[in-house]
Amino acid sequence: MRDAALALAAALTSTLLAAPPSGAEPTPSTGAQAAPAASARATPAWESLGDGMEHLALASGAVRGHAFRFALADVELRLVPASGGAARVGELAPAGNAIAVNASFFDRDGRAMGLGIDRGRAVGGARIDAWSALVVAQESSRIVRGAALARYTSAELVVQGLPRFVIQGVVPKLKPQRANRTVVCAEGARLVLVATTTRVEAAEIARLLAAAPASGGLGCRNALNLDGGPSTQLHARWNGFAADVAGGWGVPNALVATPRARPPAER
Repeated sequence: MRDAALALAAALTSTLLAAPPSGAEPTPSTGAQAAPAASARATPAWESLGDGMEHLALASGAVRGHAFRFALADVELRLVPASGGAARVGELAPAGNAIAVNASFFDRDGRAMGLGIDRGRAVGGARIDAWSALVVAQESSRIVRGAALARYTSAELVVQGLPRFVIQGVVPKLKPQRANRTVVCAEGARLVLVATTTRVEAAEIARLLAAAPASGGLGCRNALNLDGGPSTQLHARWNGFAADVAGGWGVPNALVATPRARPPAER
């Protein structure tokens, strides 16, 4: 079974990466593109939803969808597994204010692929060194190579995906492929979750993510692709705001953002 899982992970790596050197993800030095220079395009208008959450309606080129931005000091992010093996993300979100998107890729039996950690507890599969991962610890986030995960023993949340769409502000060479997209941008104390409602080329959404706000982009320095296509789905409920992306099937887990509980003295 482990051999089959490794073979599937290798097949996914080959399918999603343009030119993986020695099984690793592309780096900015190979076929990379700098983020587009500033132009006359309007700066994206983020809307505050209250309780630390902001929303941006995406409408650029072929990209349509939703982006949500928040600080980890105000909003808790969890990786919530489906207890029955697979579920829609709306089923994994609690009542009240919550933003949920799909997360892990999964194998032919529906099991999450790659390391998954929630609140310091393993909730996913085994680490895949050739993939990358979102790591959250002490209200700070980053995207790292899978092979480096052993160094993050105090991680509170880990989810793996591929490829990296933006690496230190640079868009690497990406394999042409149109699909619905679920993406996470890790910016230290701040995170951005993205779910598209349209099928988009990897390079197009990567350029939008990396472009400076003055160019109409999101200004993401580091962005990781999560499972997409029919897996892409969104459940958003926040102080009266509501949005949904249905997706095509159940998924093994979801990234779920909720308001962080505060001591009474801070409320």
